[in-house]
Amino acid sequence: MKLHDAYRQPAATWSRIEMLIAAFDGITERLEQAQELLASGESLKAQPLLLRSQRIVLALYEGLDLRYGKIPENMQKLYLFVLNCIGVGSTLDLPAALDVLRTIRSGLESIRYT
Repeated sequence: MKLHDAYRQPAATWSRIEMLIAAFDGITERLEQAQELLASGESLKAQPLLLRSQRIVLALYEGLDLRYGKIPENMQKLYLFVLNCIGVGSTLDLPAALDVLRTIRSGLESIRYT
């Protein structure tokens, strides 16, 4: 295959649920890495991971459409809680943020194939 042939291939098609799961996986992975770095006293190395996680959560937050009732309203509250736990608030609570993110991801995974 020639290099320019790669551009002719159809793009992978992801469903919205798959993109959400990938976003949650990315946040979780970064926060787990940050948690390890913070535990070993390397807070400067953890900062970029925390900031990237905040940006992803903010992007998810911005994507909510509150016209659709209680579910987006509740997701908004959960995203704000996670943001508070990962550096917007006065203290870090990465275990709490990870717990919420894993719970949401698990719910998304359960509806992925329905």
